[in-house]
Amino acid sequence: MLAIYKRELKAYFHGITGMLFIGILLLFAGFMVFTNNLYGLSSSVAYTLYTSEIILILIVPVLCMRSMAEDRHNKTDMFLLTLPVKTSSIVIGKYLALLTVYAIPVALISLYPLVLGLYGEINYVTTYTSILGFFLLGAALIAMCQFLSALTESQVIAAVIGIAATFALFSLNTIASFIPSSALASFIGFAVLGIIAGLITYFTVRNLYVALAVGLIIIVPFALIFIFASDMLDSLFPTVLTLASPFTSFETITTGLFDIAAIGTLISHIVFFVFLTNQSMDKRRWA
Repeated sequence: MLAIYKRELKAYFHGITGMLFIGILLLFAGFMVFTNNLYGLSSSVAYTLYTSEIILILIVPVLCMRSMAEDRHNKTDMFLLTLPVKTSSIVIGKYLALLTVYAIPVALISLYPLVLGLYGEINYVTTYTSILGFFLLGAALIAMCQFLSALTESQVIAAVIGIAATFALFSLNTIASFIPSSALASFIGFAVLGIIAGLITYFTVRNLYVALAVGLIIIVPFALIFIFASDMLDSLFPTVLTLASPFTSFETITTGLFDIAAIGTLISHIVFFVFLTNQSMDKRRWA
């Protein structure tokens, strides 16, 4: 895993991708600090981070697009899969390299409050809790975009799908507000979610029966609840949709609350998508 981590990290800085990612994130964050904290005379660095989340939608998918897709395109994934290492070591090594690139600008951003504290009062607990949330938000988006990169050999397609997926997560709050609170709407929502989960499973493991099983595991229980206790589904899907977004969890953290549930949601996103990426790689190893 260490060798793969070093190889990937070196690749990001030998090319333009890593430096471009760090530069854009620091430039945007610096602009927001100037606008909100210096020019706007605000002491809330948490709000600055909140307004900086939008840039992650564009730059994280671009950072991650080559992670898995490049190896598939160049057929070097066959070499990696024949090495006497677990697929989890390959996936985690690549993921940690991405996380390291992201951690560099976040570490520099963590110095901003110390500088601002020289000229005014800063709530350091809220600020550094928000920085932790910002790091976990990026880590969750990186895990998802790495998985999407594993589904294709085209870096462009991986980037486009990644931007669309991150924007969809960002828009979940807005989407949820348009969904009716009726039990029928919730059942339809969970049914669509089951279909999407089945499709993701199929493209990950290429097994129709497993994909059908995953879809039915989600759909059938909610169908039974809808038939026998429909009141339980009232407003359930919009609520779940809102809570499922990593952006919602991050925004909760920026309010100054060390919300364990929000942090747990972000970590669960990371674990879930790293697991899916590993399953996709494992399937290719034994295909």
